[in-house]
Amino acid sequence: MKIVLLLFLIVAISAGAALAQAGFIGLFSDLQGIDCDLFDNAPGLCTYYVFHQATPGAIASQFSAPMPGCMAALYLSDTAVFPVTIGNSQIGVAIGYGVCLAAPIHILSINLFCQGLTPTCCPYPVLPDPAVPSGQIEVVDCSNNLLVASGSQAMVNPDHSCCCFCTAVEKSTWGKVKSLYDD
Repeated sequence: MKIVLLLFLIVAISAGAALAQAGFIGLFSDLQGIDCDLFDNAPGLCTYYVFHQATPGAIASQFSAPMPGCMAALYLSDTAVFPVTIGNSQIGVAIGYGVCLAAPIHILSINLFCQGLTPTCCPYPVLPDPAVPSGQIEVVDCSNNLLVASGSQAMVNPDHSCCCFCTAVEKSTWGKVKSLYDD
């Protein structure tokens, strides 16, 4: 019984480590992959950058980033960073990086014609490619292991009530805060 429990623990730790190595795919408004707040302020070209983040090394990914229904824009095209790119962001895309790369990895640019009419706090998520049987965002690490990654959610036209990496804050009173530190 102890051996079975030990094996289960080893497998669980290994699975957690593999998920951490896959990182996440996210949308950003800058070429550094830092600012996940996207904007549609006026009619014209909007370019959003797709990055593979938080991975020590990867050679490929497969995902989709279809324009959300709340967004008032027209999809124009994707600009591929790597020559081995199959599909597009709207219906599902597979991208081979060519070599092992560590995050941040700029993997795609999405070009939209924005109308300047998108409402505040329009979530723009990165999703699995519908053609992938696993139903997950998939990444291939530098050892050719197929891993499951996560997709982050950018926010179009954010305000003080929403942002892409916000953590919800619970309202409190000064008395409740002081009571946390009473001896």
